[in-house]
Amino acid sequence: MQKDEQGAMSVNKRYVTVLKECVARHRGEILNDFGDGSLCCFGSATEALRCAIEMQQKFQLQPEVPLRIGVHVGEIFFEDDKVFGDGVNVASRVQSLGIANSILFSSQINTQIKNQQEFKSISVGRFHFKNVDEPMEIFALINEGLQVPKKEELTGKLKEVEKKSAINKWITTAAAIIVLAVSYFIYQNFFHTSGFSREKTIAVLPFENVAGPDNEEYVSDGITQDIISNLSKISSLQKVIAWFSVRGFKKTTKSLKEIAEELGVAAILSGTIERHEGKVHIIAELVEVGTNKRLWGDDFEYDSKDILSIKSKVTAEIIAALKVNLSPEEKMNLTKNYTDNPEAYRLYRKGRWFWDKRTKESYDSAESNYKRALELDPDYALAYAGLADCYTFNQKGLSQMEAIPIARDYTNKALMLDSNLTEALTTKAFIQSHFDYDWKGAKAVFEKIIREGPNYSIAHQYYGNVLILTGNIDAGINETKKALALDPLSSVLNMVLGRDYYHARRYEQAITQLQKTITLSPKFLSAYWHLGNTFLQKEMYSEAIVAYSKLPPTSFDLGVNGTLLLCQAYSFSGDKKKARNKLQMISKEDYTKIDPLLVAEFYISQGNIDEALGQLKRGFDSHSIMMIGLKVDPFLDPIRNEPRFKALLKKMNLE
Repeated sequence: MQKDEQGAMSVNKRYVTVLKECVARHRGEILNDFGDGSLCCFGSATEALRCAIEMQQKFQLQPEVPLRIGVHVGEIFFEDDKVFGDGVNVASRVQSLGIANSILFSSQINTQIKNQQEFKSISVGRFHFKNVDEPMEIFALINEGLQVPKKEELTGKLKEVEKKSAINKWITTAAAIIVLAVSYFIYQNFFHTSGFSREKTIAVLPFENVAGPDNEEYVSDGITQDIISNLSKISSLQKVIAWFSVRGFKKTTKSLKEIAEELGVAAILSGTIERHEGKVHIIAELVEVGTNKRLWGDDFEYDSKDILSIKSKVTAEIIAALKVNLSPEEKMNLTKNYTDNPEAYRLYRKGRWFWDKRTKESYDSAESNYKRALELDPDYALAYAGLADCYTFNQKGLSQMEAIPIARDYTNKALMLDSNLTEALTTKAFIQSHFDYDWKGAKAVFEKIIREGPNYSIAHQYYGNVLILTGNIDAGINETKKALALDPLSSVLNMVLGRDYYHARRYEQAITQLQKTITLSPKFLSAYWHLGNTFLQKEMYSEAIVAYSKLPPTSFDLGVNGTLLLCQAYSFSGDKKKARNKLQMISKEDYTKIDPLLVAEFYISQGNIDEALGQLKRGFDSHSIMMIGLKVDPFLDPIRNEPRFKALLKKMNLE
């Protein structure tokens, strides 16, 4: 591996040196360097081809640089640090036809040099390129030492037979990521072998919504998430970073190297999406960051009604570039669409976009969009799964006994339409474990999900929960770590790992991890809650009070109440009277919103075991979400030998 990397560095160094020398000698200008290729401009076709020939001759010497070159003449213009124009689009397609040590060019270039004896050329055929209206005749230089592609080797950015011609206005957009020049230019690209030279780990950055309104961002976000979802189901990819970790890099100024180091991946896919007058135009590029090797790049144009095929098309090309092995099931999943209605798909994606915001108002908007999608396509399984999530992660003020049956009904409808739908299976297993206390059944479902989609971080997270909550602590922590590797910037997963350490009584590790979570997300309330809990177990009372003081004084997410937690801290520290007095500050209405398990823990701190057990019974009867921690919660250790407590464990299948 080291020898390969050294060889690559040697080739790259030689490429840059020769490029600069030759371009300068022929009075050209390097407009952009892509690491594995460059874009240059020249004052004439003659100078461009002379430079191209000289470079190809030099690159036949050791260390050899396998280079393909395309030349075209066309108008260009600049905007900020980008170059646009017909020339950019066409030249990139001409060079894509080439092979190592070849020089191809358009008929416009051939017209200008055909009477010059120093250049010998031959037509290699007419080609219909992507985003170019008319077929173009392409020529190859056949001067001594140059290679001419055979007919079967002429594959590149060609238009598929079934696709219609693109309109002219898209040519400019297609070149938006290629920096170009004045009127004559040469575009080069290393002829690397596709595929990773290192581990197959990848992050898909949010596709940039170019020239589109912010309220349509859900389209670009949705396509990004669909590509991530497709790649996550491929078992031969070692790691695919989840959406929650990559979404923070939207419009980032960080370099690909910085992002790769932060996410722990070898390759990054990035791109842009533009919608205009019924067309969707996508440009994407996959780069292996460590070697600066361009593994793949292409652009696509579709009618808006064909948006459903975009994610499958892009994913398929990425997989081909990476030389990834696919099982028959994986091949089938890649081409699967859950609806044939483009508008239903957009409404579903809009629903997910609102759902990601995780507020009561956004959940209402998500539910509305899911239901509108189902009006257009009553058999849209993903929309049913989305509705289920609106009630599983309950922001509607409903009790568990009210919300979960609704979630279960929507989940069952989704699974009736597609029994292998990952999103619905995940919700099913969540309900089995967190509501039904069917730990064995949930464990089997999560194992099936992970077996078929090993890069699905949420399944690893929930499976880790099941293992932790049933007492298999070490295995649960390992599963959470797998989820965190797939979603390293997730504040939830970072908190969950800290909580796992807390349940394992590994308090020092819990404190370190929870403080890391707070650094990552200073406003993430659950991290302060679990940090305060951990400080209390360490008898660090003042630190616990500081942590709890960061929480709202009233009830918030999952029935947590900052005032009650402070009461508990005072009580554990020995000031039980102050704790009781502060408890009076909680209104009756707010008190009813507090999870019964938290109330039970307060009464344990007061030494009132009978009341604590009564609260736990209330929690069991109402299927309180926090009751799932009964077996592992350190605050409950003082009552573990109580017969009523043991009876509850047995009823919850935890004993």
